[in-house]
Amino acid sequence: MAITFTGQTGNFAVDFIIQAILDDTKREDKLEEIKRRIQRAVMKHHFKDFYKKDHVDAIYAFLSSDTEQIIDTTLIDRFRAVSYIRKFMTVDVNGNPIAPTTEGGDLTETAPEKAFDGYGFDKLNVFYRSGSDIKLRSSTPLDQVFLGYYTFPLIEPLTSLSSWIAEEYPDLIAATVKQRIFKNSGKDDEAKTARDEETEELLVLQTNNIRLSAM
Repeated sequence: MAITFTGQTGNFAVDFIIQAILDDTKREDKLEEIKRRIQRAVMKHHFKDFYKKDHVDAIYAFLSSDTEQIIDTTLIDRFRAVSYIRKFMTVDVNGNPIAPTTEGGDLTETAPEKAFDGYGFDKLNVFYRSGSDIKLRSSTPLDQVFLGYYTFPLIEPLTSLSSWIAEEYPDLIAATVKQRIFKNSGKDDEAKTARDEETEELLVLQTNNIRLSAM
């Protein structure tokens, strides 16, 4: 007989995943462990690729206008990785207001050690990571930029979990958790079945969410 999960979290995706796990494992005594493993499974599958659905486009404004700027990624909610930075100029080289434009304004990512040319001069229109900062060097003053970046899912607290993978592919998350629960219980056959299920569900996810590059 299937175990019914009565301690609803208020999050439909989470409740669905928990019930799917309990239906197969019958391990209601492992409920708290299951909840923690759901969070880990969500992070695991988001980390497998830079999915389009994890991408955000935003305007990042600086406190002043300058040719050298710093983006503090600790101030960006759930920041994972930058995808592009594009000038969003609202002043000209003399500091006079102009209509905002991104025309020809892409900044090129480079490694910190390559941010200087062969003569020791700073390269322009580039950006590079330095710890939690992204440092920009522009040929024109910047007061804000278009910033494209990838985010982490929200997993804490579990009741507020926000993950398109958990919502659209709940059986994938459930299979990942079931695999570990069965393995720890010494049920190798059931663990293998869960692993096969995870592989099938992951293939569906990746087939439908391939990251495309515009040429």
